[in-house]
Amino acid sequence: MIYLNIEIGDYVTRKSYNHDTVFKVINIKDDIVFLKGVYVRLCADSTISDLEKVTDVEDDFKVELSKKETRDDFFYLPGKILHIDTDIKLSNHSQTLYLSRKNQF
Repeated sequence: MIYLNIEIGDYVTRKSYNHDTVFKVINIKDDIVFLKGVYVRLCADSTISDLEKVTDVEDDFKVELSKKETRDDFFYLPGKILHIDTDIKLSNHSQTLYLSRKNQF
């Protein structure tokens, strides 16, 4: 069976999760693809057949930012957050998200 040409470094989403999160392919072993979340701190694996390539990651980033998270007001206490063990894309995404919500308090 022939699947999309998925390679290490590609950006993908999972069909079975309704394309809810963008991942970067970090490894492929047989039919299993190991994934790292681009805008969320999440590692996952998937079969190649469940993946779909993302062509424009920046447009998808705008969609991620526009999603309204539903949490209790308890979780919106103002504060500072330091990301020590993350990559630059997640750090920039988090900073943008925090600054966009700063005026809500």
